[in-house]
Amino acid sequence: MIKELFGKKLSIESERLYLRPIKKSDAEDLYEIFSDSDVMRYYDLLPFKSMDEAKRQADFFMQGLKNKTMVRWGIELKETKKLVGTCGFFSFSKDDKKAEMGYELNKNFQGQGIMSEAIRLILDFIFSTTDINRIEAFIEPPNLASQNLVKKIGFVKEADLREYELCRGSLIDISLWALLRADWNKRL
Repeated sequence: MIKELFGKKLSIESERLYLRPIKKSDAEDLYEIFSDSDVMRYYDLLPFKSMDEAKRQADFFMQGLKNKTMVRWGIELKETKKLVGTCGFFSFSKDDKKAEMGYELNKNFQGQGIMSEAIRLILDFIFSTTDINRIEAFIEPPNLASQNLVKKIGFVKEADLREYELCRGSLIDISLWALLRADWNKRL
């Protein structure tokens, strides 16, 4: 059951990463990430212009966890204790046993395998603690880095959805990528 996800200890770690729920004190690092126009190019928010926006984003992630509608992990480097990104799940469907995945990473830490490592950790977590069968990622077609990331992890592109959502003031196309529990288990 999906509700079991929210009753678990949500800290996950690897040799170099510590994933944990977002907290208020993350606002400064969130601002560094969410104010960068390159990071936000394919995001459904405009780049932040103030620290207040970062504080509201931290609150949004924290409220999602409290309300059991979202789990968003902060990606912290163990060596420096710096929050360099976030990743997690939202849009849970109990009946359809699915969730949507989202993520973003500080530009200064891209290309180091951090996000693929973090996503593998959270996929292991969600598939081992819930009955979720399907994880979806909605990615803008020009965002090749994100498409390559999910493909490398095992996601399959299922569709190109034309003018699917209103984003940054325009209707945009979206590519739907998905990973099934059976796909994930095949890698074992």
